Amino acid sequence: MNNQTLPHRVYGGAWAPPAGHLQGIACDEKLEYMYMSFTDRLVKVDMRANKPVASVTGLLAGGIYGGGAHLGCLAYYQGRVYGSLEYKAAEKFYVAAFDCDRMTDLDMDYKSSGVMTTMYMEEVVRDYTDELDAGEHDNSASSLGHRHGCSGIDGITFGTLPGEPEGKTYLLLAYGIYGNTDRGDNDYQVLLAFDPDSFTFLPFDQNAPHQAGPKPCKKLFVHTGNTRYGVQNLEFDRDTGDLWMIVYPGKKAQYPNFPVYVVDGSMPPSKQPLRIRGQAYGSDPRGETLRLKAVGRCHAESGVWGVPDMPLRADTGFISLGSNLFYAADSGKEADCQYGCGVLMRLNRADYTFSPVE
Repeated sequence: MNNQTLPHRVYGGAWAPPAGHLQGIACDEKLEYMYMSFTDRLVKVDMRANKPVASVTGLLAGGIYGGGAHLGCLAYYQGRVYGSLEYKAAEKFYVAAFDCDRMTDLDMDYKSSGVMTTMYMEEVVRDYTDELDAGEHDNSASSLGHRHGCSGIDGITFGTLPGEPEGKTYLLLAYGIYGNTDRGDNDYQVLLAFDPDSFTFLPFDQNAPHQAGPKPCKKLFVHTGNTRYGVQNLEFDRDTGDLWMIVYPGKKAQYPNFPVYVVDGSMPPSKQPLRIRGQAYGSDPRGETLRLKAVGRCHAESGVWGVPDMPLRADTGFISLGSNLFYAADSGKEADCQYGCGVLMRLNRADYTFSPVE
């Protein structure tokens, strides 16, 4: 790939409330448009003109929602941008799919004809609302409900499954995980795999939400130690088939609490006992586990590998382009507005550090 043809910095605009901070970025296959989620809206950016040209808005709190919507990590696949969409106060979780060709104007309502459809994530809802031994599942880090510490969803990507480099492409969706240091069942990242051939795209009304969606093909576990709200950005590495997991580091002293973990794409999942405590999981909980790649640094006490330095604000956006090139987000706040950029970065695979492309 000739990096001279790629913009080194893509500006996604600055957005006033109720927009939230940048959550995720994605590019189409021709690298003509970058897409950015700002919690309550999706923005389409012309990468050559370096300016927003369309947006979908209106994902706010309806009468039954309290805390409102959370549009998170993004992934592009076959003409659509997919994003994790939470309505946590209503205990409903979706994957939203935006038709890129239908995004033609700024401030389009999400109910505009065909521009946004959704798929209900029943498995996520089931784990989120599981009260376990606690008898409650309050939306709080101190809650002892929520199977596997599930706080919802965030990271999303498309790629082959680890160990299947020539296999089918799946949607991979990562749980959010509560950062509770007092429990022993929230030290895994949890990924659900979905077959795109099973997708049915339904119109969405956040005040009358449907509950129809695909079933996961696989439920996968990655032992990293606890994180705060799980995988913020999940990305399939186009060069290696690895899975990048960008997180908010956890606080359990027995783990390294890295900001970045890389799943080894060459190793298939294996059925293993899960290091989980709690009567609700039974005496021998087992799951299909993935292996972390031996890159970055190894924490001797736990044996957990991870990358100690996160590129820029990759927890708010991260894209693999191939040829060791990535876009990492740079984001922040100016006055009352939230801004976001994609910055072209090169990965040094000798030590897994990133540097801006000059």
